[in-house]
Amino acid sequence: MDNNKYKYKNYFKEDGRSVQKIENNKYTLKKLENSTCVICNKENNKQSSYCKHCGNNLSEVEENNLIKNEIKDSKSLKHILKNINFKKASITSLCSILILFIVALIFKLLMGLQIREIGMLINPIHIVMGLNLGHIDISSSGMLGSGGISAHLGILVFLIAPILALTISNLLFMKKENTDAKSTLLNSIGVGLTYGLMLFVLSIFTKIKTSPFDMMQYQMSFEVSYRSLNMFFNGFIIAFLCTYLIGFKKSYEKDNIHLGIMKKAISTVFLGYVVVFLILTAITLSDKSYLYEFGMYGYTKDISTSLVLTQLASYMWGFANFIPLTISSYTISIFNLLGSDLFLNTKLIFIAMVVLSSLIILVVGCNLKRKYKDDKKNVVLIFSLYYALFMGIVALFSSILIGGNISSIQISNYQGAISLGLPLISTIIRSFLYSYIVAGIGYKLYVFE
Repeated sequence: MDNNKYKYKNYFKEDGRSVQKIENNKYTLKKLENSTCVICNKENNKQSSYCKHCGNNLSEVEENNLIKNEIKDSKSLKHILKNINFKKASITSLCSILILFIVALIFKLLMGLQIREIGMLINPIHIVMGLNLGHIDISSSGMLGSGGISAHLGILVFLIAPILALTISNLLFMKKENTDAKSTLLNSIGVGLTYGLMLFVLSIFTKIKTSPFDMMQYQMSFEVSYRSLNMFFNGFIIAFLCTYLIGFKKSYEKDNIHLGIMKKAISTVFLGYVVVFLILTAITLSDKSYLYEFGMYGYTKDISTSLVLTQLASYMWGFANFIPLTISSYTISIFNLLGSDLFLNTKLIFIAMVVLSSLIILVVGCNLKRKYKDDKKNVVLIFSLYYALFMGIVALFSSILIGGNISSIQISNYQGAISLGLPLISTIIRSFLYSYIVAGIGYKLYVFE
């Protein structure tokens, strides 16, 4: 639609929307106290709105301070917190934690049957923290020395449990509260805050100090704890996104352009991940050799190939956004791919992922033009900001980092590190630039009638 032909009109004839977007609610007419016309200087009745001699308006336009104050108040933190239903949010979060606790009890029982020593060392709260991808610290001390290990096991498949728990709880307690776009957003924040706070409190009680049975004679002790702030941050993100996506309705996009574009950014990241996972699964069914070159073939000996693929899919989607992928000491990016020692077939897989991501984001850019063609805001920029944010969350959650040293019976000090994943800062910057350029091209290329 060509806005130039509506330059001198107030409304679109197709749907009646305002062309000029005049914000009349910010202003009001105030009757002048003096009934003398300022144009012809003749006297009028006090009740007159217009001069009976020359027709001049006897009112003045002033800014509506009441509405101005309401807008200011609506942006304050106090106003936001006041409009969150914390009672229902707390019930939803508590129910989710209880569901996870039941899952953890079952998991602990199964673990105890397989590995009795480990099953007795950990408690269900540790498992709940692990399912929310918490960062754990383990320190040891004894006659043979001391040391510590810091580990973040960002195995994405673990998120299935908290996602299902939050989904069930939201459908039971929060669905009726999300009546519009504003309430959905605010209640999502409420569930995120209460869920994160509960994990924060529980993480304080995960700190334990114990001595393994076979090491009592060496007078060794281990101290295990989860990082509380990390648990709050993880809990807020997981609960907020689950609640928001469950309560979001398509009609809300008309209320706030940011809500619709944010959902589109989340959907794009999720779609890319799923498509990459399906392609990797199809390739793996015919040939697993590429996993060896990725440095992940060894992991399939201890855990299922499907679990490895769910993790690898997130890394490959990041690589497809021009983000360097790190596997142990090996880092590969689009810039060193051709000069690497990888086989040609493996290089083609990487290149195919880049082409795939370009097509997906190009289509997103076209969709943004079709959907928001009459909006004056830079929708591509808004999309890229949200897209980069959620890609950063993927990088943060999917990283597997194990480092440090810990005393052992066989050797005085064991040193080693495992690093798998995408760098956080680089992921945010590169995914923003990549999506802004590619989506921008799609936006420019799309032609509508």
